[in-house]
Amino acid sequence: MRIDINGLRAVGFHGVRDYERRDGQEFVVDVTLNRPEPSVDALPATVDYSRIANIVTDAIQGHPVDLIETLAGTIAGQLLRDHPSLRSVCITVHKPNAPLKVPFDDVICRVKRRRDSCPATEFVLSLGTNLGDLDNNLRQGLKALAETPGIDLMAFSSIYRTAPVEVGDEHQPDYHNLVVIGLTTLTPHELLRQTASIEHTLGRTRPYPHAPRIIDVDIIAFGEVTVTDDELALPHPRAWQRAFVLIPWAEIAPSARLPQGLIADLVASSDTKPVSKLSPIW
Repeated sequence: MRIDINGLRAVGFHGVRDYERRDGQEFVVDVTLNRPEPSVDALPATVDYSRIANIVTDAIQGHPVDLIETLAGTIAGQLLRDHPSLRSVCITVHKPNAPLKVPFDDVICRVKRRRDSCPATEFVLSLGTNLGDLDNNLRQGLKALAETPGIDLMAFSSIYRTAPVEVGDEHQPDYHNLVVIGLTTLTPHELLRQTASIEHTLGRTRPYPHAPRIIDVDIIAFGEVTVTDDELALPHPRAWQRAFVLIPWAEIAPSARLPQGLIADLVASSDTKPVSKLSPIW
């Protein structure tokens, strides 16, 4: 799918002449984005055009550079870092007031970059909530993830109702859970810090282990990466035993795999009774 955003304008101070750096001039940028079609009709499933525009105008208004070639490359790199779902970008910078001594219409530089210049990794997250407006909590969690630079969301499971697990004799409300698959240019620990920040921002508290929560965002898998340290374990060591993870995951990626086997096979051998499908998230 191709998206074009043309004619983004701002004043910058780029150029090799003293007066260009002193007085500034208008630059115009056209952006062409290539990415997969969104899986659902919802903003978190695609790129936010206002974010694209802000990245471009911030670059125009930012640190001065001598060459519009450099400016175009900077914008292309930033877009690929912030939006991992982009397969390629084409940035066209216009300098209509370039210091030429002959009549002209425009000076144009065009830079094309592909995803392999800025690799992205697929991740799987499980979101859960059992306090407050449950479905809205999940939507707010997805919205916050989609607004995080370096994260794009690609596929969303339905919402599932799940009885609480690992809570002993404590009575708790049922959970609403879903699984989301995305792409990121972050490292696993950077992604962990972002998910923890989102939990905190949306109001999660941790009064004791396995307490009810307004939002829970667990990293289930991060490409083929294996991590075991004091902060993070990947793949999630208990995901293969959790029907509330496996069943939503199987809905959108049945051929995915954990070390213990295919997701579809793990679902077939798990107790699915405590998990019931409710509705799509969007």
